[in-house]
Amino acid sequence: MNKQINENHISLLTRAFAKDPMFIHLFSNQKRERQMKSLIRFIIKRNHLLDGLILTDHATKPSYIAIVDRPSNLTNVSIKAKINLNIEMLLLVLKLPFRVLRYLTKYQKVTFSNAPNEPHYYLTMIGVDPSYQGKGIGKKVLKQLDEIAASSPISYSISLDTENQQNVAFYERFGYELRNTTIIDGLSVYCMTKSKESNYYNVT
Repeated sequence: MNKQINENHISLLTRAFAKDPMFIHLFSNQKRERQMKSLIRFIIKRNHLLDGLILTDHATKPSYIAIVDRPSNLTNVSIKAKINLNIEMLLLVLKLPFRVLRYLTKYQKVTFSNAPNEPHYYLTMIGVDPSYQGKGIGKKVLKQLDEIAASSPISYSISLDTENQQNVAFYERFGYELRNTTIIDGLSVYCMTKSKESNYYNVT
């Protein structure tokens, strides 16, 4: 687990999400790559400020990146971190179109309302370099997250959201259940959760 995220990591996530339905929906102009990187950079900075987890295999030549929120809330965050987070949010407002910011606000509200009520791990993003896709890395990362959740002093559930319908069956193989499907501005969002009672190692 490496918290030192550099431009190589941001570039990997940009490539990995180039064909993601939500990113295609949000970014379709000539500034697409720059705006994608701005959003991904903010997501990573937010993760750092909230003491989240970064799962990766290499500092400069990674094959994957996973961004995970710990089972905590803003009441546990320092005043300094909250101030810095607000600053990052203001900077993001200057870099993204209004329609993108409006969508992200709706997205956050909908996914939060569909998440488990109790503290849980949240898989914000998982990106595999296109040249490494299809080699079982996604499975490896999900197992790693299972191990983290299982080894915590308290057993926690794991939640995630995906806009790619093909991903639903993949996550279901690992014990995730579809809690709800909602539509935001014409784009389907699939909210999934793996309960803490699930068998963490049900896929070989």
